[in-house]
Amino acid sequence: VYRPSSGIWYLNQSRDGFTAAQFGISEDKPVASDYDDDGKADIGVFRPSTGVWYIRLSSGGFQISRFGLSSDIPTPADYDGDGKSDISVYRDGTWYFVNSSDGAFGVAVFGLSGDHPTSGN
Repeated sequence: VYRPSSGIWYLNQSRDGFTAAQFGISEDKPVASDYDDDGKADIGVFRPSTGVWYIRLSSGGFQISRFGLSSDIPTPADYDGDGKSDISVYRDGTWYFVNSSDGAFGVAVFGLSGDHPTSGN
């Protein structure tokens, strides 16, 4: 669970129980997904005001990427099939993404303006 008012994530670590981690600010949108293909969800936030993604990897380390506009809806998922979630956004019926496998930029038209996108693997 991500609590935007405090920027705190409340996490169930399966074997280790619950924990809390401060990562983000009130305007951020949560983008938890498996960005490093270790089988564990990584916590992350998309900051609409700057279009920057901040990702804290469960394996250690961070990823910071600039991708998206303030009006975009973040939609991370594994679009290129390499096991790692790709950074992506949805805007008015169009999906924009960056493949984690090779850094290639992709665009897919699917949906209409006003639709609510969902993403997954």
